[in-house]
Amino acid sequence: MKNIFFVLAAFTFISLNAQSKKIVFGYLPSWEIIDTANLRIDYETLTHVAPFSFEANPDGSIKNVDYWGTKWNSIITKANANNIKIIISLTNFDSDELKTILNSASVTSVLIDNLIKILKDYSLNGINIDFEGLYDEDKGTPINSFMNELYTKVKSADSKYEISIALPAINLRNKWNFSYLSIYSDYIIIMGYDYYGSWSDFTAPSSPLEGLNFTIKRTIESDYANVVSINPSKVVLAFPFYGNAWRTNSDNPFATVKPYSDTASFNNYIGPSYFQDIQFMPPFTQRYFNEQTKTTWYKFVDGDYIIQNWIDDEYSLGLKMDYAISKNLGGIGIWALGYDGIRQELRNLIKSKFNTTDVAREEIIPSEFRLYQNYPNPFNGTTIIKYYLPKGCYIKIDVYNSIGEIVKNLYEGFQNAGIHELVFNAEEFSSGVYFYKIIAPTFSETKKLELLK
Repeated sequence: MKNIFFVLAAFTFISLNAQSKKIVFGYLPSWEIIDTANLRIDYETLTHVAPFSFEANPDGSIKNVDYWGTKWNSIITKANANNIKIIISLTNFDSDELKTILNSASVTSVLIDNLIKILKDYSLNGINIDFEGLYDEDKGTPINSFMNELYTKVKSADSKYEISIALPAINLRNKWNFSYLSIYSDYIIIMGYDYYGSWSDFTAPSSPLEGLNFTIKRTIESDYANVVSINPSKVVLAFPFYGNAWRTNSDNPFATVKPYSDTASFNNYIGPSYFQDIQFMPPFTQRYFNEQTKTTWYKFVDGDYIIQNWIDDEYSLGLKMDYAISKNLGGIGIWALGYDGIRQELRNLIKSKFNTTDVAREEIIPSEFRLYQNYPNPFNGTTIIKYYLPKGCYIKIDVYNSIGEIVKNLYEGFQNAGIHELVFNAEEFSSGVYFYKIIAPTFSETKKLELLK
């Protein structure tokens, strides 16, 4: 059939579990779910979604993430349908409040009890602790003891609950005990970004792979060397879907700038930039690849200034992911879901690097007919349609336009039991909403797909 490439993929439960399972952990900030029209979540790729954020109060109470019980409902329903784990992202960035939470036995106990209650009340799957801004004296015994108690009590409530902690990329002044924290976590998430930013005195990438004093490679090979050498599968390395922009007077990378100040009349630092914004840069913008740091950056003239925008694209992020794979780490993290908007490059990149579909999640082969949502969706060019047949039978799969007319027959004939995939090439079609339908002797189902060109 013209323009159709058919792939047969019949898997068994044994073969699925024989493959390496990697975590793809996505933080989803509450502000990104406001505009659902521009929010794309690849439910086929992610293994974990963490609503950001639940907030820990100094009395042990917890403030729910914004829009909890309303806008989150559909996201959680879709995640559950795809066996994606929903993780509480618990935050507090106030040094004094954190001192109270970590050093008061009664507050710690109340907080943990409240976390367990949220897990049970909403059938969630785990907790990720993100306590940033700790005083140096709280980075040792206080946070270690807190994670020990959290891990012990939550696992006693249900051993299937996952416990993790988000940790800084660099162990400044060596106050953290990353090895100890990894013992009382199912995995640790290294925040592999914010190496450089508004506080820097020169332009640089948020997440350099190598070539500067603070880099991804330093993080893994020095600051976390003990954890990686003993149990690399416990390490999840998170990457940024954002960067930073500065006003400069230089064409060259690493241009000298003044750190941002709230009281300054002029600042070189403009603000963060997001992957989805790359397409909106001026048409005369020049893209560069910096060999020293293995990251991309963009440059254009704006009046009297040269704007330097250091932001990873799919190429430089791919190099970081390759590095994580080479170190046999437990997976990758994303800060943050939604920062790529409707663009598909990063979702396709992750899919190409980590075969997460039917692998990274604890997924059981269904016992009855099933038609899966196509991915990617929306798509431009090609998309994959997957379905499961519990027994061999004659099937037919067609694509329909918005008024119900068949515009393409994808497959018609007998197929054996198992999971199957079709790659649908839609280059001959115009943008719009379409539907695909499977018909079997005792089963039929229709799903919507969206073509964007």
